[in-house]
Amino acid sequence: MALFLGKRLLLSKPLYISLGFGLFLSLYHVKAEIIPQLLWLTLGLQKNQGIDFTPYSEWFGTGLSVLSSVFFITLPILVSLPFSDTYLKDRQTGYFTAILSKGKTGRYFAGLYFYNFLAAALISAIPLLVNLYFSFMILPDVKPDPIVNNRLYLSPDATFFQPLYYSYPLLHIFFYILLVALFSGMFASLSLSLSFYVNNRFLALTGSFLIVMVLTLVLQGFGKYGWVPSDFLRQFATDSVSFPVAAAIFLTGMLASAAAYLYGVKKLVIP
Repeated sequence: MALFLGKRLLLSKPLYISLGFGLFLSLYHVKAEIIPQLLWLTLGLQKNQGIDFTPYSEWFGTGLSVLSSVFFITLPILVSLPFSDTYLKDRQTGYFTAILSKGKTGRYFAGLYFYNFLAAALISAIPLLVNLYFSFMILPDVKPDPIVNNRLYLSPDATFFQPLYYSYPLLHIFFYILLVALFSGMFASLSLSLSFYVNNRFLALTGSFLIVMVLTLVLQGFGKYGWVPSDFLRQFATDSVSFPVAAAIFLTGMLASAAAYLYGVKKLVIP
């Protein structure tokens, strides 16, 4: 069953649509934001102004460009498209009845939850990694220094583990890529869990996005802009961020999705 679900995922058109959209934003960012910095970098060196533009300050995950903002805002939908409506489709087409009759429901639901999470994590991580690669290919690998290149200064309140950014900047970047991947899995898990309680595929696919939007409006109403996922998932947040808050949001989302999923399986599918 796990192998079968894996093949279904690889043959899923929405998987490549989501991945293609993420890669488009990522690569267009290279064209529109990274490559033009070469001119400014050359002019700065000619005038002995030092290096202001490096991969650590310009890559996609910093969230400083419009393109990366679009990526982080649409992330819940982007990662839910490939597999989050699979159970709902199987239920509507009658395919799930065949699975139920063969007694493979346990393996089906376990595999579905795993592949849904995995697909979401990869869809978010791959565009970030591709953009990071091209950023290092184009811009000089100069370690951030708040004194030598002040453009690279990062406030302790605007990122998680700020000392790590200056000591091991690449490790700091990989931490954020992992963070985005984990939250993407959580978003997709929420959408998958909602598919037990709705009959509309559009609602199932956009469920986590709607939840995040409501959370965003509530938090912004209290002035907690740094608690919004689309803000603290960026390496350079626009407001003060808190790692304990981010961890609490992630754990709450995972527990809620797991509880809703298990209840849906045991009470709504297998009475």
